[in-house]
Amino acid sequence: MHHLMFIAICLIWGSNFILMKWAYIAFGPIGVASGRVLGGAGVLWVVWALSRRKTRSQASGSGGVEDGRETTAAKTSGPSGPSGGGVRWGDWLALMVPVTIGSIYPYIAQPYLIGKHQDSAFFGMMVCLVPLMTIVASVPMLKILPTVRQAGGVLIGLLCMGLLFRDGSVRGMSHWDLLFAALVPLSYAASNTFIKRRLSKMPPLFMTAMILGMTSLIITPIGIAAEGIKPISGAALWEALLVLAWLGIIGTGIATVMFYRLIQTHGPLYAGMVTYVIPLGALAWGWFYGETVTGTQLLALLGVLAAVTMVQWPAKKAKKLAANKRE
Repeated sequence: MHHLMFIAICLIWGSNFILMKWAYIAFGPIGVASGRVLGGAGVLWVVWALSRRKTRSQASGSGGVEDGRETTAAKTSGPSGPSGGGVRWGDWLALMVPVTIGSIYPYIAQPYLIGKHQDSAFFGMMVCLVPLMTIVASVPMLKILPTVRQAGGVLIGLLCMGLLFRDGSVRGMSHWDLLFAALVPLSYAASNTFIKRRLSKMPPLFMTAMILGMTSLIITPIGIAAEGIKPISGAALWEALLVLAWLGIIGTGIATVMFYRLIQTHGPLYAGMVTYVIPLGALAWGWFYGETVTGTQLLALLGVLAAVTMVQWPAKKAKKLAANKRE
């Protein structure tokens, strides 16, 4: 099942960048971010409510008692069960980390950069750096020191990143915009690693709904007050609204809960491997719709993917050998 989720995430998120470019026609970057988190939170809260109702129904059908003790369903139907996921007061504060660095910043920065430069392919490539940034984030957050091979992979990835940024600079992108772009994969990596360390026991559906809901409460009023809707109407407006709905419901809500599920069950490095495919999808969509894809971009992407492969392949091979020995 986790392999199917992996493929679905790659397909969905690979198309998100060109969709953000289309939504930017009618909305500013905060508006695009607001639409994403509102749509995602809305569908996830509906799914959560249905799952909670089902759990309560099962608890009621069994009488809530089994062998003189409360059943698990009965215990978890209250504030600390599916409705709260066993959430402690400290967990509510901890949720602000993925809200701020894993949602607010990248969700605003990506449409801002894509809309400003009209280049979804270039900025879509940035996610390929997430696995390498995860190694960097794991040092202070998980106290995991990289091996020599991993450190070498990170170094190669950073060199390729420099090559990519040189290409962006030649296109007229400012150093500040390139810095904002570089912080996107770092923010994702730090957020994913924090979830693994601090929130791994929280049900992914509830956690994702809370993160998106809290994010929407913060940025939606700002988007309405600061940006509103651009002066377009008719078919263009309806098209932008449909794109934003897809970004929220499918591209943010459903895909994100699958991604957090992968983080919790298989770790941030495995989940981060979606970055093998997502940049290829972003490049393909951008090229198909007339964006410039340079040889430098392709060289940098291949270099980063080679670095990621070098970092992750030995670990996967070691696990496979260990499994064979046990058999």
